[in-house]
Amino acid sequence: MFKVYYKMPLCYLSLHSDGKFLTRVDFCDNKRSEKNCSLLDLAKYELDLYFTHKLRKFSIPVLIQGTDFESKVYKALMEIPYGKIATYKDIAEKINHPKAFRAVGNANSKNQIPIFIPCHRVIA
Repeated sequence: MFKVYYKMPLCYLSLHSDGKFLTRVDFCDNKRSEKNCSLLDLAKYELDLYFTHKLRKFSIPVLIQGTDFESKVYKALMEIPYGKIATYKDIAEKINHPKAFRAVGNANSKNQIPIFIPCHRVIA
């Protein structure tokens, strides 16, 4: 497993990879030991571009983990365009579970790869 840190204004992001996929992103308050790989170098580069508004869609392959329902939610989140928002209800309807908006919110809270799987674009 590989791990690097990305410095943000108020904290660090801890980026994790198995060498093929981005597997986890955590917010943390300090930097610890790193073990790098080329995928994580690309993730850091794309974050630089994203936070300076020069990148609107990540190319990093992410490992989507969770139940079948959660996987459908995460895939739907990744289709929300840059600069746009969706509601839990919008996502529930998109994945053909129109009454499951609370379950969408629950899946959203379990997202292990924030920013790359843009849970921040979803509102209640």
